[in-house]
Amino acid sequence: MRRTRLLFACLSLLATLDAHAQNQEAGGTSWQLCGNPDNLPFFQPLTGDSVDPASQPADISSDTLDIGTRDQSLFEGNVEVRRGSEWLATDALRFDHASQTYRTEGPVRFQNNALRMTAKTAEGNQKTGDIALSGLNYQFHESNSNGSADKVIVHNEGSRLTAANFSTCPSNQRQWQFIADEIKVNDKTHQGVAKNVKLEVGGVPILWLPAMRFPTDSARASGLLSPKVGQDSLNGFDISVPVYLNLASNYDATLTPRYLSERGLMLGSEFRYLTQNNAGILDGSYLPGDDLRGGDRYRIGWEHFTAMNRAWYFQSSLNTASDVYYFSDFGNSITETSTALLKSELGFHGRGKYWNLDLTAANWEIANPTQAPGSEPYRRMPRLALSGSKPFRSWLEAGLNAEAVVFEHDVLNDGRRIDVTPFVKFPLSGGNWFATPSLSWRQTEYWINPDPFDVTAPTRLSRGLGIFSLDAGAYFERPASIAGLDFIQTLEPRLFYLNVPYRDQTDIPAFDTQPLTFMWPSLFRENRYGGADRQTDANQLTTALTTRFLSSESGKERMNFSLGRITYFDPPKVTLPGEPIQPADGSAWVAEANIRLSDEWQIGVTQHWNPSDRKTELSSIRGYWSRPNGLQFNAGYRFRKDFAEQTDFAVVLPINDNWRVMGRWNYSLRDNQNLDSLLGFGWRSCCMAFRVFGRRYIRSFDSRENTGVFLELELNGLGSTGGRPELFKDNGILAF
Repeated sequence: MRRTRLLFACLSLLATLDAHAQNQEAGGTSWQLCGNPDNLPFFQPLTGDSVDPASQPADISSDTLDIGTRDQSLFEGNVEVRRGSEWLATDALRFDHASQTYRTEGPVRFQNNALRMTAKTAEGNQKTGDIALSGLNYQFHESNSNGSADKVIVHNEGSRLTAANFSTCPSNQRQWQFIADEIKVNDKTHQGVAKNVKLEVGGVPILWLPAMRFPTDSARASGLLSPKVGQDSLNGFDISVPVYLNLASNYDATLTPRYLSERGLMLGSEFRYLTQNNAGILDGSYLPGDDLRGGDRYRIGWEHFTAMNRAWYFQSSLNTASDVYYFSDFGNSITETSTALLKSELGFHGRGKYWNLDLTAANWEIANPTQAPGSEPYRRMPRLALSGSKPFRSWLEAGLNAEAVVFEHDVLNDGRRIDVTPFVKFPLSGGNWFATPSLSWRQTEYWINPDPFDVTAPTRLSRGLGIFSLDAGAYFERPASIAGLDFIQTLEPRLFYLNVPYRDQTDIPAFDTQPLTFMWPSLFRENRYGGADRQTDANQLTTALTTRFLSSESGKERMNFSLGRITYFDPPKVTLPGEPIQPADGSAWVAEANIRLSDEWQIGVTQHWNPSDRKTELSSIRGYWSRPNGLQFNAGYRFRKDFAEQTDFAVVLPINDNWRVMGRWNYSLRDNQNLDSLLGFGWRSCCMAFRVFGRRYIRSFDSRENTGVFLELELNGLGSTGGRPELFKDNGILAF
């Protein structure tokens, strides 16, 4: 009989819910968190048979078979029907040959590779394909998804479920469940409609919908997404309810009405599209007549990508905001509220085996009130950049880096720049050593618009100089033992010599050039500036030493220690306006250490110490400790001379299997001020969780603080409702 096809038709809705639940439960939620769960047992061992059961014959067995009546057959006693991975059992099954109907006399049990279920009775019509089940209970294998229905009627075009429910909680501990008076499923359109839908949490209805439409397959469908709720001292009560619109198979949209009690009603939107060669996201938000600041507030962003062919593509990232206060007013994290500039860029990009070519245009927009008008970077209208290199022999490589830019600015003088650097390298190496001499010539030409306030300022500038570098190193290893653990220890000395003649560059404007942050890679760079407007002069030697400890058993790197410094034979003279002069004898010592003797904890240390004034320029200590029971502790200290000194602590402290406390504290020692602090607790069972957080953080550059309370309710299999502070994504608490 076609029993299996009919049963799957009535379970199409349940399979859809289970697929969504499995996605939500990635990472696993164990029913062990719910004591003594009552769920359906496995009736048969799983076969693992992946062949479509519909293509296989059905085998029926029973203790007795009565064919004494001409029009009926009766299977009695341990009736079992097997077809591939499907198995059905009942006490008795009666089949009427004349009407082609059948009926089970007793409870029904069913199992396949996806689920197991029981029903009180089952009856159907073989001609019409109709089937009716009463007292249905189901349980999926791969997730906690389960539920029941008083009655299920299945016909050729779909099915109808009466008094149905769904949950990921055990049937005897219904902490939450969806309940519907009636569910109709259309197999042809793969759509379902549920009527009088209620969401109960703890037995209390918290959501009611008169009707709800949903897909019964993996296709996207329009509908409401999980709302977000919050309260803070700046915007007041904050609630947003996203509405997803499935416009077509390759594009969709999300509209997010957002109510802020102190400001008014805001609308956010996101439009996504995908074609064979194009992809992009257009998003934005609009608040008409802000009750606090007045005027309309908005933000618009567009990310786009077009693959033109195998070598070329077009890419754009365009952004704008209504005013400089937008991000400090509506941002949800320090990363957002500290946004100073909005960058917009678009261009064509080419990539080949030995070359890269970029033709772009870029603009910057001030996005914070602390940035003075006219302080934004130069617009690049446009920029053409070419880079390429090709090995001609194992010991010979030649290439070219070139750039042409037109700079525009509303306040500063406009200009044009061409920068060309041909180079040749001679990579040499042996079994445990390498040496790479490099020669290059950097030629830079400028055309600067006349300065109306300084008629003597040059409008045509040129700079040309040669660059020589030698990068050499060696690699040694030996067995080592520390605290009874066996390692392979490496010793990696490295030398980097750089020679660049001095050229007076004080007349050259700094269009897009800034000093690079001095870190370990800076020891081996040919220029300490980012941008072509300054090329450092140098007669210097970097000496560096690294040692690593690799586990003899697994090969994992468990420890590494590095120490290095640049020694100046001639002190650098090239500087930018306002930049301090470099020390005469050399750079700061750079020391780094990373230790991870087990997967449960790790420590990292970075230290920059300047011997010329015997002071620390940078110091960073970071540590991480975790335990299998969920305990996590992060601690960090950051210091940069004349800039910042901060501490950062985050902890997840399990109280028991269900309860845990979470917190984070980011504090500025230099300003004696809290930057971001959070304290909350969370409770989790096998099928739901809730978290409550209190948070206080700096919202803007003028040190305005914001205080908020966040509540999050998570129903496993359905996502979450509430507002989770964004700091959990920003190296705060790694997981909880």
